[in-house]
Amino acid sequence: MSRSVENISVEKCKGCGKLFMSPVYVCSACGSEEFEPEVIEGEGKIYTHTTIRIAPEAFMDQVPYHLAIVELPHNLRLTARIDLKEGEKMEIGRPVSCIRKDDVGYWFELR
Repeated sequence: MSRSVENISVEKCKGCGKLFMSPVYVCSACGSEEFEPEVIEGEGKIYTHTTIRIAPEAFMDQVPYHLAIVELPHNLRLTARIDLKEGEKMEIGRPVSCIRKDDVGYWFELR
């Protein structure tokens, strides 16, 4: 059963409205240095992915774990953990939904 979809926090340029993942300091479209917080729906698709089997010491107890670059609306991408269930397989283009954010970052599940 799917969980509720979490929103993703982004930055919106006050000059032209272009959206960016945080942090951003200068708008690449118009040069503005002024931004405001915005949220977008946490649904996207897998752009690319990998499974980590040898991790830094702080994450060794979590191997293997799954990472993906998730393509979001508005041409945004972010690196996220993928919460795979038994028998699920990550595939490029597969739809995903954001299920939570913690100190590691955003977590998604397959749809």
